[in-house]
Order: sequence, then structure tokens, then C-alpha cells
Amino acid sequence: MEERINDADEFGHVNEVKKLKRILSVNDRNRIIKSIRKEARPDTYYYVMVVLSCSVATYGLLSNSTAVIIGAMLIAPLMNPILGSALALINGNNKLLRVTIKAEFIGASIAIILSALLTLLLPVSDLTPEILSRTEPTLIDLIIALASGAAGTYAICYRSGATLPGVAIATALMPPLCVVGITIAKQEFQYAAGALLLFLANMVAIIVIGIIIFKIAGFTNPTLSNYLNISVNEERKTLFSRLVTNNIIYPFTLLLLICIPLIIFMANSIEADRTEKTIRNALEEGLTVLSPESKIVSVEFNKEENEYTINTELNTERVIYPEDIRKLENSLEYKLASPVKLQADVTLVQKVSNETSTNAFQSLFPKPEEKIVEVIETGTPEEVIEQVVSEKLLLFEGTELEDFMFQYQRGTGAYLVELTIDGGSILDDQFKKTIESVLESQLKRKVMVVLRDNGPVIDEEQEVEDSVKEDPEVKEEETEESVSEDQTNDAS
Repeated sequence: MEERINDADEFGHVNEVKKLKRILSVNDRNRIIKSIRKEARPDTYYYVMVVLSCSVATYGLLSNSTAVIIGAMLIAPLMNPILGSALALINGNNKLLRVTIKAEFIGASIAIILSALLTLLLPVSDLTPEILSRTEPTLIDLIIALASGAAGTYAICYRSGATLPGVAIATALMPPLCVVGITIAKQEFQYAAGALLLFLANMVAIIVIGIIIFKIAGFTNPTLSNYLNISVNEERKTLFSRLVTNNIIYPFTLLLLICIPLIIFMANSIEADRTEKTIRNALEEGLTVLSPESKIVSVEFNKEENEYTINTELNTERVIYPEDIRKLENSLEYKLASPVKLQADVTLVQKVSNETSTNAFQSLFPKPEEKIVEVIETGTPEEVIEQVVSEKLLLFEGTELEDFMFQYQRGTGAYLVELTIDGGSILDDQFKKTIESVLESQLKRKVMVVLRDNGPVIDEEQEVEDSVKEDPEVKEEETEESVSEDQTNDAS
């Protein structure tokens, strides 16, 4: 029994030693506080570095130079005030908190205004990919900021800030602010809001993770009542008192609020990637039949009012005609279950070896007869319905439109279309949804489609022959009848 007690005491002592190793000494904590307080002060050096880093980042973004942008990240001084805010919150230092907030606000304002002025002075009209990449932040950017902020705070506490340059590159605080100024100058306010959201996400994530790391390192943990000068009644544990006594409730709340638009941006990005993949697959399948050697260079799409507008660039050895584009649109409409307008920029290429040469330009001579292709003629509803359904049934072998009927429902203002399709058992809900979507786009009314499978047509004579083969009794009766008929004919 005594041995067990001794072992428990020894185990507890080991845990206490490990805990003490994580907690910094008083001298180390004072040294870190003094260092951060000095670096976070908005003095002349701080403002000069903000101006220089902003100038470098703006030119790098406008010229689409990644190396220049990285250089601007290294000299940007915004990381120190943000870590200072985390330290002030965990240490209960109101004076340091006011200083760091002032430094962050003034530094960010200078960066936005200066980048906007530099953009107006430069003859650059288009937004570069480096700019656009910082206008739609996602949850991944927040995770990166949390990890890099943890690395920076840990380095300050235990390795004297050895990895701060790498943290400055990972969090990218100055480029988003410059993007805000650039997009404001270009009057692209939607992009400006996205870039500002990226900066706020990085800043709040670093503050929150910094509070946690500083807490582990042994810094004090005051309540928010110290900042607000509110006396909390310990006897009455109300909701308000619990909120006030929780020192990181507000930073964490702000972090959760920022997560909402980041999640929305991420969901939209995933959906856009999935749609682009669907479009590429449909184009590749169609081009395999039209021109097997074709190559898709780029695909851009936009969806407005349930209709896709797709622009693509193709390299091919064969001339693409309007009727080919319509075939591709037909396939895309089925894949996307929505009307599609496709436009292709086609580049004819020549494939040459030491033995053969394929020249796509030869197909242009003699010049083919011009063919007028009308996707959907503006006519009666019957013509529109028949043409749309017939086009879509070309995607399925062994199916054809047997008949159809439709009626107009006055109460709902909708067309009820009933389709009778021969061999329609292979059709699915995707086909029905596609027909409804395309017809609604053409007829400008709500359309409800009902599918009827006509089934295979069976020849009656063939059916009798098959039944005779299967039933021997019927076959015997028919044989007897034929013999009697022969005898009657002979007698006559």
C-alpha cells in the first residue's frame, strides 16, 4: 500500500515538472512583454515600414509577381501589433491593448489608402490572378492563420521569435489590405469586401490562438471585468456575469462569426469546381465523337436565372461548325439539367511528323455551304415541345417520341406535358428535369412533364407462332385441322 502511494506521488511529481516546463519563468515573461510592447508601438519606424511594404505589395499584385509579394510580407510590421493585442488580452494590460489597436487601425488605413492611390497612378486596367486569389477567402485560409499564428506565438515564447518571418509569409497580412485599396480604386467593391474579410480572419485567428498559447506559457488570465471596470457579483451567477468573467468569449465569438461567410465562400467554391468538372467531362465526351484529337484549353461559365453561359477555348484538327456546337449544347443541357448557351474559340492546329502531315486548314477549301442552325425555333408550343424532346432523345439509342399531349392549367399558369416515348424505360429523372428546364426557358412558363413508356410493339402473327411453339397441344390441334382441310380438298 505504501509503495502504491509512493508511486502515485512520484507520478504526480513528474506531471508537475512537465507542467512547470511549459510555464515560463517570471523573468522570461517580463522579457517577452517588454519586447512585444516595444515592437508593437506605432512609432516612426513602424509607419515607414508600413508605407514601404504596402508600396512593394501593391506593385507586386499589379504586376502579378509572387516573389515581390513575398518580399512585401517579410518587411510588413503588422504581425507585432496583432500579437501584442493577444498578449494584452491575456495579461489584462489595458494600456498595451489601446496601443496595439491604434497601431493596427492606423497601419491598415495607411495601407488601404496608399494602395488605392498607387493604383490610380499606374496604367493597369485588369485585375491580376494574384489579386483575384485574395478576394474569396475560405475556411482553409482561417485554418492556415490559426496554425501560423500558433507557430509565431510559440516561437516568441520558447525560441525568441525565430520563425516569425515564415509566419509573416503564411498569414499574408499586408497583401489583402493592398487588394482592398486596389479594388476600391477599380470600383470593384465586392472584391474589396472579400479581401477585407481575409485580413480580418487572419487577424482574429492570430489573436485567438495567441491568447491560448500565452495562457499555456503561464501568462495571467484576467476577466473582462478588468477591461470594462464592471464589478461582478460572485453570489449571483447570472448569464451576464458569466460572459463578463470569461476573458476570451468576445474574440472567440468574433472568430465564429467570421467563420460563417468563410464557410459560404468555401461551399460556393466546391460547387463551382464540381460544375466545371461536369462541363469539362461533357465537352470531352462530345469532342471524342466530333474531333478525337481536340484539346480543351480553358472553360469559363456563368449561371444566371437557371441558364448557363459557357465559353471554352479549343485546339482541334477539324473545323467545328454551328451544328457541332448544338450537339455539345444538347449534351451539356442533359448533364446540367438547365438551358445552355455555348460559345467556343477554336484554334486549328497542324499535326506533323516526318512521314505525314495533318492540315486542318485544308478542310476550309472548298468552303462548305453555309448552314443555318436554329437551336429552338420560335413557333407554337407544339413545335417547341416536339423539337426539344426529339433533340434530347438523340442522346439515348432505341428511343423515339411516339406521341405527346399538353394542356394549359389556368390556375397555376403552367403547361402539363405528357410524353409517350417508345423504349422510354431507360430514361431517368434527370431526363425529365432537363426537359422541364429547357421548355420553361423556351416557353416562358412553368412546365410539368409526365413520362409514359409505350413499350415494345409486338407483331400479332409472330406472337401466335411463338405461342404455338411453346404449347404442344395447340400445335397438335392445328396439325389435325390442316389434315382435315387437305382431305376435304381432295374429296372435292
